[in-house]
Amino acid sequence: MLSTRRQDFLIRALQQGRSIPIVIEGNCMHPLLVQGQRISVHPLLDEIKEGDVVLVRDQMNGFLAHRIISLGHDYVVTAGDRNHMSDPPVRRDDILGRLYIPEDQMLHQNPDQHQSTLIDSHGLSSEMKVVVHPDAIGDSYGEVLSHAFGVETIIAENPLSQLMSMREKGWTSIVIHQGARQHLSQLPHAASRVVVFAGYDVARETDESAGIIGMSDVDFVARTAVEYWNNLHAELSIAAIIGFHMRGTSVCHG
Repeated sequence: MLSTRRQDFLIRALQQGRSIPIVIEGNCMHPLLVQGQRISVHPLLDEIKEGDVVLVRDQMNGFLAHRIISLGHDYVVTAGDRNHMSDPPVRRDDILGRLYIPEDQMLHQNPDQHQSTLIDSHGLSSEMKVVVHPDAIGDSYGEVLSHAFGVETIIAENPLSQLMSMREKGWTSIVIHQGARQHLSQLPHAASRVVVFAGYDVARETDESAGIIGMSDVDFVARTAVEYWNNLHAELSIAAIIGFHMRGTSVCHG
């Protein structure tokens, strides 16, 4: 969302302790930052923290002006406030500077204000289905979960027919993806009927022939893993999804 022209000059200026002006391209951070807005980037004089809006050099050697949503020992995860998916993790050294946001502008900014909120009259989900790719769970394990929790587990290589059918019947849809910005426990209480899709590829647009779920075709995109981009076993993820639903709690350790 930021022009890559004069990259070397801008990076050197920040490294030498000087602030630089940038022009925002795109609306990933709307309404905090908007297309064409001029804003200053300051050198990093203290430790970065979650919630900071920073200038990042991404994996394509371009620039992003996004918010820090997670910090690891040697990596940082960022995301645009309007984006459902986080950016790929980058090294701490790839954080070039911190954007100067006027205090009155920050006070009125809520990073989650663009997320849909679907709340039923009782505040808790009452019916659930889980649709899982066959590579993510075995038939026997799916049956065990279904019997143990009373939640129907449907194993399907291509989820699109199930997704469209459930949408037509008014079900709230959630797709699980390890790069999602929000954890399952951070989602608002959904409507009375929820269908969760796990083990499928997710992209901006739906590709029916490849079985890829488009983010615009579901109500929520969420992750179940505590850490970003890890290799949590799929069966544990699915158990966490069902366990969270059954417990009706705001804390999920999946």
